[in-house]
Amino acid sequence: MNSLINIFASHILLNLLIFYFFDSLKKKINIYDYPDQKKKLHKRATPLMGGLIFLFNLILFLMLNNLSLTTLELSILFCSVSFLLIGIFDDKFDLSPYFKFLSLAIILLIFFIFNEKMIIISFNIYNYEIRFSENTGISFSILCILLFVNALNLFDGINLQSSLYGLFCLTFLIFKGLFFEIILIIIIPLLLIIYLNNKNKTFMGDSGTLFLGSIISLIVIANYTKTNFLTTDEIFLLMFLPGMDMLRLFIERIVHGKNPLIGDREHLHHYFVRLYSYRFSISSIFAISILPLLINFFIRSEFVIIFFTIFYFVLLVFLKKKLTKK
Repeated sequence: MNSLINIFASHILLNLLIFYFFDSLKKKINIYDYPDQKKKLHKRATPLMGGLIFLFNLILFLMLNNLSLTTLELSILFCSVSFLLIGIFDDKFDLSPYFKFLSLAIILLIFFIFNEKMIIISFNIYNYEIRFSENTGISFSILCILLFVNALNLFDGINLQSSLYGLFCLTFLIFKGLFFEIILIIIIPLLLIIYLNNKNKTFMGDSGTLFLGSIISLIVIANYTKTNFLTTDEIFLLMFLPGMDMLRLFIERIVHGKNPLIGDREHLHHYFVRLYSYRFSISSIFAISILPLLINFFIRSEFVIIFFTIFYFVLLVFLKKKLTKK
């Protein structure tokens, strides 16, 4: 217990130092997101420091706690840090989406080769069980993580959206039993990122969203494969809005002959901010993100899934019609 308190206090101090020296750090690191008046409409160049704030905390955590971490915990951290580093290069040099996708897939393949017990070899959907061979299970596990990471990356469209959603996911996972210390140490810098993002001082960047998406998805899979503390429908409801928005956009882009990996301003949150104030938009998006899982505590999940799927598309049609009349 004293060790956890010391680690917690050390990270609080580290993040206070990052906050105090933030202006100097951002100039030295020199990774900015520049407005282009097309997909990026913010008013001035903004530092992409989310991933680096996570990285500073992870380095400290490994220095303080390395000897007491399990092999699986170290593997998850190194896998997520690899995602983070690719994100830093993407923020700095704007990597090809195909190169980035292939790099992330290779990292995950190496991870699952050395952590076979994390491979999803079956999943239950109510009364049905689907089982995979080991090779199919690896492919399915990699695909699940890549889809969620990409969904969270696409979800990072307005201030606080992905960070607040990430905070909700991590808070929920705290009560599922595994990796309490790791989750806690991620929440501390995430709170700093939320504060800075709210003040328009930094964005999460690809480094931040790739790290956050990978660590959340790996912890979710660990809870599912090792403890069964998470059910398939809970995972679906937890990831409902980012996943649904990504799936809808991918289908629309393919139908219209566009590259599904190239971004646009057709996300649900983009419709909101064109019609309403920022505060109303972020509050609405956050509510839609968390309500499916919260309502699942009181109503059977199949009804929640059907209701929110219908609600999502009805809301989408309503917002699009309102935009055409504007």
